[in-house]
Amino acid sequence: MTHLVARDIERAADAVRSANHATMRSPITPPDAYDVVGGLADLARRVPQLVEFLTRAMSAAEPAEYFDDRGGETRLTLHVASTGLWCARHDLTELAFHLDQTHNALGHLGRHTPED
Repeated sequence: MTHLVARDIERAADAVRSANHATMRSPITPPDAYDVVGGLADLARRVPQLVEFLTRAMSAAEPAEYFDDRGGETRLTLHVASTGLWCARHDLTELAFHLDQTHNALGHLGRHTPED
C-alpha cells in the first residue's frame, strides 16, 4: 500500500508542478481564477486526511523498531515528525478555509462587456 500512496502523491505533485509552469504562459483574470481556486480548495480539503493518516502512523510507531541515523533518540525523532505533521494538518485546514472564502468571492465577479 505504501508504494501506491507515494506514487499517487508523486503524480499529484507532478500535476501541481505542471499547473505552476502554466502560470508562466499568460495572466489570468479574476473570473477565470474561480475554477483554479476551486480546484485548489478541493485539493486543500483532501490533503489533511492523508496528513492525519501519516500523523497517526508516526504516533503509533514503536521507537525500538527504528533508529535515527544522526545518532539521536528515535522516540524524539518520531515525536518531531508527528508534531510537524499535526502542525501541517492544522495549516492545511486553514488554507482550505481561506481558499473556500476566495472561491466564494470570485464566484460573484463578472467582467464588463462593451454592451454594458
